[in-house]
Amino acid sequence: MISSSDFVALKTFLMVAEQLNFRAAAEQLGLSASAVSQQIAALEQRLGVRLFNRTTRSVSLTDDGQALYQHAAPLLENLTQAFGNAQSRSHSLRGTLRIHAFRSAAQRFLDRKVPGFLATWPDVRIDITTQDAPIELVSGGYDLSLRLGEVLDPGLVAVPVGGRLHQIVVASPAYLASHAPIRHPNDLRQHNCIGWRWPGAVLPATWQFRHNNQTLTLPLSGNLVVDDRERQYQAAIAGVGLAQVTAERVETHLASGALVRILTA
Repeated sequence: MISSSDFVALKTFLMVAEQLNFRAAAEQLGLSASAVSQQIAALEQRLGVRLFNRTTRSVSLTDDGQALYQHAAPLLENLTQAFGNAQSRSHSLRGTLRIHAFRSAAQRFLDRKVPGFLATWPDVRIDITTQDAPIELVSGGYDLSLRLGEVLDPGLVAVPVGGRLHQIVVASPAYLASHAPIRHPNDLRQHNCIGWRWPGAVLPATWQFRHNNQTLTLPLSGNLVVDDRERQYQAAIAGVGLAQVTAERVETHLASGALVRILTA
C-alpha cells in the first residue's frame, strides 16, 4: 500500500523526470530545490535504487528511474483525468432519476416542474411512477418519493415541500338541496359520505376535523368507496354524496359552483 508521503514523493519524481532539472521542478511544484532533493533522496532510499544520475551540470534518469517513470506517469495521468472528470460531473447532472409520486403530488409539483428541469439538465432522464400506494423505495430502485407526510418509511430522509394540506368537505348544490342541513361534523353520520381508501387497504380512511385546537375523527360510511381522489370528488359533483378532499384539488369546481364547501369552521 502506497503511503501519502510516497505519493507526494512519486509526484515530485515525475516532475523532476519531465523537467530533468531540480530547480525547474521545484518551481512547478511550489517547493524549494532542497525540499525536492530531499524527497527524491527519501524515495530512492525507500525503493532501494538510484533514480537519477546527477552532476553539477545535468540530470538524467537511470534505468531504474526510466522504468519507474514509464509505469508511473500514465497512472498519474489517468488519476488526474479521473479527478477532473469527477469534478466536471459535480457541475453537471446526468443519468436517470427514478421518482415515485402520489397522484396529487405529481399534479402539484412534477407536471409543472419537469419540463423546465429537463430543459436545464438535458442529460438527465426522469422515470416517474405515479400511484397512491406507498412503495419500498430502496428495493424498488427509486431515488425519491413525493408522498403525504403520514406515510414515511423509517430510516429515510424526509424533506417537507409545499406546506400543509387542508382537507375540506364538499358536495354538489343538488345534493345539499335535497338532504338535511349539516351544521356539525356529527351530522355527517346521517349522510352518504363517499369513502376513500389507500390503494391496497380494505377500510376507507377516517375523516378528521379540527376546531379550537381539538381533533375529531369520524369513521363515516356511504354506498361508494374509491381509491382515487379524483373519482371521489367527481362523484360528489355528480350528486352521489359528500367528499372530504384537499382544498387545492377542487378550487376550480368551487369557483364554478359545481361544488359547495360546508363546515367551514
